[in-house]
Amino acid sequence: MGSTGGIPFATQPVVAVQDADGNTVTSSAAPITLSITTPAGAALTCTANPQNAVSGVATFTGCRVDKKGTHYTLTAGSGSLRAVSSEFNIKP
Repeated sequence: MGSTGGIPFATQPVVAVQDADGNTVTSSAAPITLSITTPAGAALTCTANPQNAVSGVATFTGCRVDKKGTHYTLTAGSGSLRAVSSEFNIKP
């Protein structure tokens, strides 16, 4: 994943709620919140954040980072559960 500052990601984040065995919990409608590391004060915006899971999967839309930077990661969280993406860069 990567993008240009202020432009929505070409591939939007999708988060699956999984059990300890890595199976999607299809009964989950949990709200999932995305956050970003903030080097240089960048901000993440999405059309809806948090996004409720549907059949265990939260599909985000309109997500973008407003400033260029490197080594960004997204953290998806719901309650005490957290998952962190791999690093990505935002071009000017």
